[in-house]
Amino acid sequence: MTRFQRILVTNDDGIDAPGLAVAEQLATTLADEVWVVAPQTDQSGVGQGISMHQPLRALRREARRYAVSGTPADCVMYALAALCADRAPDLVLSGVNWGANLSDSVMYSGTVGAVLAANHLGIDAIALSQAYHAGAAPDFSVARAYARRVIESLLARRARDGSCCWSVNFPMQPLDSIRGLRFTRQTRGAIRAPKLTPVTANDPHAGQWLGFHSNAAAVDDPRGDVAALREHHVSATPLHGTRCNEALLARTADDPDIDIRR
Repeated sequence: MTRFQRILVTNDDGIDAPGLAVAEQLATTLADEVWVVAPQTDQSGVGQGISMHQPLRALRREARRYAVSGTPADCVMYALAALCADRAPDLVLSGVNWGANLSDSVMYSGTVGAVLAANHLGIDAIALSQAYHAGAAPDFSVARAYARRVIESLLARRARDGSCCWSVNFPMQPLDSIRGLRFTRQTRGAIRAPKLTPVTANDPHAGQWLGFHSNAAAVDDPRGDVAALREHHVSATPLHGTRCNEALLARTADDPDIDIRR
């Protein structure tokens, strides 16, 4: 694979997250120049949101490494407008997120939001997420071992498939049990309903925490992202920026315009 001139790395866990360091180290093996532009604080769950009602502030941590007071999508926009204005990055890597971005959670993911923001502007982008078991200490060994080969495989498809925009999830399984890379779809059904949890007595916040009643066991699509991780595969789901339901739109092709003036 041709070595890149410039890669932009971001995430949604924040500038000090251990997974960001994993992605940064990976990027240095792929590019001559790596820029890290990540949120100052954890921005999990913000999706592709951007800051509309407050100015962005960027703090230079060291050469080509900045913390931005905004969302992951803000970080991509800021980098393109200011730090990489002379030449857009050849690739944006977002992650490595601590926690899978699968099924219904994909639409809320700030990790995924960053790559969609980049893709809207014509830049190849890949989101990287490491699944974990409840209570497990951070362990990015599967991502470390396989991320480069996964990225190379996805980028090799560009000549045939066009724009590269993917969400990649690594299973938390023993390295010697990983069976390969599987192309998957975003499945649905893990989220059943929203829920509110009261804050505890020693919690400094007021109000209630928003969460979801989940049922991951109900997600059984054999081509789905959840099934791939269960079966010890790395999951790669292709993404696109438009929300238009093209299949439904196609079914309206021969429909006449509806007169709503009466």
